[in-house]
Amino acid sequence: MKILVVGAGPAGLMFASQMKKHKPDWHIDVIEKNTKEEVVGWGVVLPGRPPHHPANPLSYINDSEKLHPQFLEEFKLVHRNEPNLTSTGVTLCGAGRQGLVQALREKCESVGIKIYYESPLGTDPKSQCEEYDLVVLSNGVNQKTTHFSEVLTPQVEYGNNKYIWYGTKQLFNQMNLVFRTHGKGIFIAHSYKYSNEMSTFIVECSEETFASSRLDQMSDEQSAAYMADIFQTELEGHGLIGQPGLGWRNFMTLSHEKSYDGKFVLIGDALQSGHFSIGHGTTMAVVVSQLLVKALSTDSTVSAALENFDSRAMPLVKLFKDHANSSRRWFETAADRMHLDTAELTQSFEERRKALPDMQEALVRNLGYALGR
Repeated sequence: MKILVVGAGPAGLMFASQMKKHKPDWHIDVIEKNTKEEVVGWGVVLPGRPPHHPANPLSYINDSEKLHPQFLEEFKLVHRNEPNLTSTGVTLCGAGRQGLVQALREKCESVGIKIYYESPLGTDPKSQCEEYDLVVLSNGVNQKTTHFSEVLTPQVEYGNNKYIWYGTKQLFNQMNLVFRTHGKGIFIAHSYKYSNEMSTFIVECSEETFASSRLDQMSDEQSAAYMADIFQTELEGHGLIGQPGLGWRNFMTLSHEKSYDGKFVLIGDALQSGHFSIGHGTTMAVVVSQLLVKALSTDSTVSAALENFDSRAMPLVKLFKDHANSSRRWFETAADRMHLDTAELTQSFEERRKALPDMQEALVRNLGYALGR
C-alpha cells in the first residue's frame, strides 16, 4: 500500500505515524506546502495528562515533558469585573501548537515516513497522486477539494463575530473567559497558559463593535496595543503578540456530507472545522485519524475501509459541528445576556450545549472502538 498525506499538521501526522505503527511495510509520504519552520498558532487545549490519555496527541510522542504542557482544572469567568471560579470537571492540557507539530513530525520521520516541505499540490493534483493507492487530505480549512471531485466540495459558513488569536507572556492558571464592555461594544477574551512562559489569548467581538472601534483602520501593532489596553487588568502590563496570517477574521466553519470519494479521504479541519470555544479541534483530529487507521487495518480493500470509516466518523463529525455551532452562536449573541450577573452568565455558558448529545461520551466511545478497547 502506498499512501500520500497532504498537510503536515496534527491530523495528518497522527494518521501517518499511527498507520505506520500498524502497517510498517506500507509506504507513506507526507507533503507540506510550507517550510519546516512555518508553523502558525499559539496554544491549543488537549484532554487529560499524557502519556495516559489516548485522545491527547502528546501521548504519542517521545518525551512530551519537553513541551512543558500545562494542566488546567479550574475555569474563571469574569463579567462586570467580577470573577466566578469553578471546576472544569476534567483535567485539560494546554500545549504549544508549534512544539506539538514539530514533535509529531519528528515522530513520523523516526519511523521512516518522509515529509516533503515546500511541496504544495500542483495545478493537476489528480495526476500528481496517480502513483498512490490512497490520498489523505489533511491540509486544513484552506484546502481546495474541488480539484478532486464535486463530492468533496466543502460547505462553508462564516460566523458573525470577528476574532483574533494572540500569544502573551502573561500566565493564566485557569481557563479564563472575560467579558469586557468598551464604549458601546463588548469584547470577549479566551485565555489559558500552554507553557511555562506563554499563554493563548483569543479576542472576539461583533462586527458592529469591530467597526465602531475602527479596528479595520489599525495596523497589526496598533490593534494588539488596543486590545492589551482593554484587557490591561488581566494582562497586568504584558503585551499581546501577533503572528503573520493570524489577523482579524470571521470564523469559518467548513463541513462535508461525505468524508471520501474514490481514493481521496478527508480528516482534521479539512473535513470539519469547529469553533475554538469548545476546544475539541485537535482532539477530533486524533480520534478521526485513529478511526481511519482502524478501518484501513481491518478491511481488505481501500473502498471497504473508506466506507467503514465514513459510517463511523461522519456521525461524530456531525455532532462536533452541532456542538461547535451552538457554542459559536452563544458568543455571537452574548450582548443579549449582559444584563445577567456573573453567576447567571456562568450558568448560561455551561448550559449552551446541554440540549445536545454528550460530546465527551461520543469521543470516548469512538476512540475506544478505534483502539480496540
